Amino acid sequence: MKPLPPLALFAFSVACGGGPHLSNLRCRDASRCTDVEDPLKLLLAVDFQDESKTLSAGALELRLGGQTQRAIALADAFAAQGIAKDATRGTLAIDDDLVLNQLQNGQEVTVSLLATNGRREQTNEADAKFTVRLGAGP
Repeated sequence: MKPLPPLALFAFSVACGGGPHLSNLRCRDASRCTDVEDPLKLLLAVDFQDESKTLSAGALELRLGGQTQRAIALADAFAAQGIAKDATRGTLAIDDDLVLNQLQNGQEVTVSLLATNGRREQTNEADAKFTVRLGAGP
């Protein structure tokens, strides 16, 4: 059997639903990514898509350097943000507290989000890179 070209594989996965998906992990405010009172709290947004309409019944892992720091119930996030529990797409606002003992000044870190929907289908891992700046800089 001859393997499918990458474009055909992509079209096949889209046609079959392909499971839940996260995209465009970013700072909620382009001028400032951290909380004014807590510089280790990142104020993030991520777009989601889930044709099964069950993402709100799942969980979201907040990750640093590929390691899960904590997980949150998406039902709480959907309710707090007024997102319908059966939404197939939308944008989630996430506050991610970074664990200080794992960071050093000037270090580049990769923050990522990974979700699982109510059918236990896992999303891709949406990520973004940040440079840690602690204290007053020159």
